[in-house]
Amino acid sequence: MDPELSPISHLSQSPPQLSRIAATSFSHSNDTTSYRSDVMWPNWPPSLPEPELLRHLIDVFFVFHPHAGRMFHPPTFMHSISLPPNHPKFPSLPVLHAICAIGSLYTAAVTSPPLPNFDEISPDEIFLEKLRVKDPRPDSFAEKHARLAKESAERLNTLGQDLFQVLQANIILTWFYWSHGRWVDIFVASGHSMRLAVPLGLNMCPPFHSIGKAERPPSILPPARTVIEDETRRNTFWLAYAAERQHGLGNGWALSLDNQDVSQLLPVRGDQFLQGVLVQPVDRQWAQSRDVLLTHPENQTDSFILYIKGTILIALVKAFNLRFRSKHFSGDPSVVSVYNEDPSAADEPVDPRSSAAFIELDHIVSSFRASFPSHLRNPIRDNLVDNHLYTACLMPHVLTIVLHDPHADVRKSGCISALKILTAARAILDLIYNVWSTSYDITLLDSFCTFCWFVGGRVLVRFLQVAMDANSADQISTLRSEVEFIHLAISKVGERIPMAYRFSKMLESVIIKHCGSAPRAQADCNLPRALEPHMLQSLFQEICPTPEDNINLTEALHDPGSFLTST
Repeated sequence: MDPELSPISHLSQSPPQLSRIAATSFSHSNDTTSYRSDVMWPNWPPSLPEPELLRHLIDVFFVFHPHAGRMFHPPTFMHSISLPPNHPKFPSLPVLHAICAIGSLYTAAVTSPPLPNFDEISPDEIFLEKLRVKDPRPDSFAEKHARLAKESAERLNTLGQDLFQVLQANIILTWFYWSHGRWVDIFVASGHSMRLAVPLGLNMCPPFHSIGKAERPPSILPPARTVIEDETRRNTFWLAYAAERQHGLGNGWALSLDNQDVSQLLPVRGDQFLQGVLVQPVDRQWAQSRDVLLTHPENQTDSFILYIKGTILIALVKAFNLRFRSKHFSGDPSVVSVYNEDPSAADEPVDPRSSAAFIELDHIVSSFRASFPSHLRNPIRDNLVDNHLYTACLMPHVLTIVLHDPHADVRKSGCISALKILTAARAILDLIYNVWSTSYDITLLDSFCTFCWFVGGRVLVRFLQVAMDANSADQISTLRSEVEFIHLAISKVGERIPMAYRFSKMLESVIIKHCGSAPRAQADCNLPRALEPHMLQSLFQEICPTPEDNINLTEALHDPGSFLTST
């Protein structure tokens, strides 16, 4: 099989940025290597596929995976794969096996595991491998190479060899597990990646090292020899960080590395990384800078950098929810109400929304997308989708839901948190509609996108249930169509990505539980665009006719600094 004639025509469109990078680097490497079907190295590792198939899987990985061109420097990697297997710069086996595993998502040339049978097990089951134990089928190509990647990485980890490439392999395995909905493996692999990054010194950058004396150096890796090597290490850390933080948003478990232990520069722009341009620290932003989430210098901002910043914001929201009770118990002033409370109401449940920490975080979340440079506010231009920017645009909406959903009473029209989660869910719906209306293959979107879609769909189901209880026929029709459209979009991604298939089944279960019937298949999806603010307020008040207080809902919607700003 010639890799240039590989059967990938079922993909409608590759991501615009990486496809150009990959095409350039691939054409260059093909001109300089004899890595063809008529050449076979005598010492070729027996666990790897034949060179032609391996090259094909590497090709589709770089062309179609959104993070491949940041995890690796494409020209450098493509040159290294052309070297003899015993050359010191030939990629480490765990990396190649991991690429084989995840590359299976983008080609019909190899086998992938079948979709789970959720008639036998709940779609939100954590320990999905229970089904695999009962299944006598042999491992698919993808499962075999995921296992080989894990085993070879563990051996090298024990021996202390190729540790940076071991980290890269672990991150790719996390992406593979995430794509296949293997939640236990995601949690373990992403946590291991973050912990491994610490002794490698990737979570910090001079001069932010410990002032204490220690027997061990800050990093057991030798210093980077080139700008490209240094930035590759930095990008790899941020991708490990992103995988763990994004997965962690969906559970209530502690993260593996505290944000306060991350003192690292943000990545450079993609074009600077590709060209190996040295950008001095004085011209860059640090992760711990106070204004890093709302200030974006145009000469040091691109969609990937905004994607990483959105992930930092995810970590802050999760940490707030996770630690609020313990901080309140200890008397931390950041979680004490900023308003004078009635002493007689001391036994009342504490409302986190009145704390300074919540107000500040809510303001950052609400202002995040509006703070983007003007040329980076629209992720879709001329029918092309910027994968990282699209995901970054979803992040503040799903974080609004995560912040406000625990406090939202959707049956009361005066509940600002209820209005905020409805507004956020509608914004997610609009972003789904926007990408659906292009020719872009939505199965190539970042895996986090379908999680955001699922969260938005779950919110709309809550309002649909209230509309059904109120017997509001018009709103029932509108909300049901929107919920079914989100379900349809997630199901479409689920045709390639098993995790999305899982989310579609989970959303279907939520719809049946709260609304009594399964979502209908839609022949067409000509849905209206997101409602105007005055229409959204009308919808909210019609569904939730019981007033709670005299809060001005329109003012609150247009002044997103805090739910308290309109009181």
